[in-house]
Amino acid sequence: MENSRLFFAVNFSEELKEKIFNELAVEIPEKGFGKTSRENLHITLVFLGFFPKEKIPGLREKAMQLKNFKGFEAELCEIRHFKGRILWLGIGKGSEEVKLLAKKLCEAIGIDEENFHAHVTLARNKSATKKEFDAVLEKLGAKNFSEKIAVKSLELMESKLSPKGSIYKKVFSVELG
Repeated sequence: MENSRLFFAVNFSEELKEKIFNELAVEIPEKGFGKTSRENLHITLVFLGFFPKEKIPGLREKAMQLKNFKGFEAELCEIRHFKGRILWLGIGKGSEEVKLLAKKLCEAIGIDEENFHAHVTLARNKSATKKEFDAVLEKLGAKNFSEKIAVKSLELMESKLSPKGSIYKKVFSVELG
């Protein structure tokens, strides 16, 4: 029985990934930080972890219950962090809709996800000091990044770990109403 490392996400256009990377990620030093690669930028809705491959069709069936969830607009903004470990881009307008989408997805697939906080991971703190981390946080925050996105679908993504970082592949997509 083979398992896949899976998560549900809202993906972005290549243009938006490019903009986030060129305006924010380029400001994050290589030393001390593990930056999210341009192609891996997304909003995680639900992280499933290792999941049996043969059960993926059942996941698709359950996720399809969300096809009537109305698409919406959200705004990516505000640089934040989780306990000095993860540097992320938050969601302003549309954050309640993203939370509701994640909650409805969890209900549909039968899991309990209480600690959800919608975000786009920009980097992980590998070895940066508090002072170095705070300096990057301040520098990125001063940019006042803000970009609107249309949330029209959610995707089940597979994450394969490699020495160069995670490689993501879309397994399936659910269009929202």
